[in-house]
Amino acid sequence: MNIRRIVGGAGALLIAATLTACGGGEGTSTTQAKSGDGSAPAATATATPKEKADGKFVPVYGEATTDENVQMAKDLKDGQWLETFSQLGNGILKLPIDVTVAAEECEEANAYYTPDEKKITICYELANDGFTRYAEQAESDEENQKHGVANLYDTFFHELGHAVIDIYDLPATGKEDDAADQLSAYLMTALDSEGDGQDLALQTVNYYFLAASDEDRATLPFYDEHSMSEQRAYNYMCYMYGSDTKFYEGFVGEEPGMLPKARAERCEDEYAKLVKAWDKLLDPHLKAA
Repeated sequence: MNIRRIVGGAGALLIAATLTACGGGEGTSTTQAKSGDGSAPAATATATPKEKADGKFVPVYGEATTDENVQMAKDLKDGQWLETFSQLGNGILKLPIDVTVAAEECEEANAYYTPDEKKITICYELANDGFTRYAEQAESDEENQKHGVANLYDTFFHELGHAVIDIYDLPATGKEDDAADQLSAYLMTALDSEGDGQDLALQTVNYYFLAASDEDRATLPFYDEHSMSEQRAYNYMCYMYGSDTKFYEGFVGEEPGMLPKARAERCEDEYAKLVKAWDKLLDPHLKAA
């Protein structure tokens, strides 16, 4: 079964709704996008959730205390963001167990999946970062809002990648974090609402390039399980270009921030492989289109 066929229709309606639902908080930009090691904080003792045949994604908003996070919590609730993500996930996947989709205060710009709790957490601080980091470069408030929206979608889809690898006990060759990025890219390019999905994917590339500009190359943690932000930007560009070489032909060039021709020549094949892999891995767990 093809993920694109399932995601496209439902995703179009959800993107259209969220593009007008959230204007972002008034917070200040953090210095490190998706900071920390991307893993969950030390786990506390919790009961293992009871498995069931009719599992679902369940949205939960955590308490916020700082002015910036209180505003972001309000924006996310008013826009029904977690409900939107849960609805999208519930429309795609057959879950054997409930999975919590939470927004919480974390004291850092981060997001993570906690296997023991079957829980995706998006930090208010990261959501704020998405709506503030690009503000000075954006040509309009609408463009900046799309940047923040793209960050939220990419964050959810990436953590969803970690979640399905855990829940369905899927194999991941190479770094699991790269596999999660690939699923995010696939889902983002599968969304299509008169170009909105493609536009959000483009803003995701901008986000990673901006994050890279804030990083000190001399102190980058090359040992980390995550690829570096600049690598993630180029990988995302490659997947996008591979998904539609005509639409994204403007990506290719030898200038900084463009996709070099030597990489671009392989992108259709790279994208086709990630699509085949994720379609095959998730096929037993997909709902009918």
